Amino acid sequence: MSFVKVLLNSFVLLKKYPKLIVPKILIAFFFLPIILLLPMYIINFNVFSPELLSQTDSLELIGLLIQLIFLLLFTFLVYFIDSFVVNPMYPFLVKQCYKCEQINFRKAFVSVVERFGTIFAALIVFSVLLFASMLPFMFILVTALLLQNDFLIYVSIIVAAISIFIMLILFYLIYPISSLEKFDFSKTIMHTVKSSLKHKKNVTEAVVISLLLSAMSYLLAFEMVLNSGPGQIVFTLVLFSLLICARIFTSVFSTYQYVLNAVFYLHLEKKVFFKR
Repeated sequence: MSFVKVLLNSFVLLKKYPKLIVPKILIAFFFLPIILLLPMYIINFNVFSPELLSQTDSLELIGLLIQLIFLLLFTFLVYFIDSFVVNPMYPFLVKQCYKCEQINFRKAFVSVVERFGTIFAALIVFSVLLFASMLPFMFILVTALLLQNDFLIYVSIIVAAISIFIMLILFYLIYPISSLEKFDFSKTIMHTVKSSLKHKKNVTEAVVISLLLSAMSYLLAFEMVLNSGPGQIVFTLVLFSLLICARIFTSVFSTYQYVLNAVFYLHLEKKVFFKR
């Protein structure tokens, strides 16, 4: 089956079962306060003008710091639920669709719990490998900052970004494989890399679009914080509306992305096809 047919079948499946979007819509709106508040804290802490930080009242800084810690804890919680629970549910949900069953989120959740050991281990290994791939470039970046070498700073940032991008491509299929296959985590990792490389062109395109949509949401949030004020309420409301639309669009695409990689795996590796 061609990649175009896989894309089309994924779209038809999502259209036939719109309830698949519900988990990602919820996650997208849980991330909304994070996207809105994080730029505000970056600006309030004068990250881009450190010399102004010393002029800020210490009690005000402590208050901001406590709020930032709670925001980071909330961010971690939402990220954990999204990465370790919601995303692994999609291969099971897609499998339900393939069997022409009603969407059952509880059943999918139970299946994730049953496979949680392998899923958790595989995702932790991916996270460690991702961090390890960035580490050399982070050392270079720190050295470049100490030496105030602009060229080396830009080079280290670009190379680190490329390293992250490659890792995202290599582990794009980690969810359907860790969820649906009865492999241990080491075989899961090897099979994931092998399958992702087999479809690297299509996987690359999906990763690029996903990153662009996420970046768009954060840019809109920064615009809202920087340009909000008493005399700019209309502009702020327009930006907020655009941000809401961007989050909805991102959640729909994110759902499609996770449906797509499950369909990838079921169609191209397992030769199981969706009956319209």
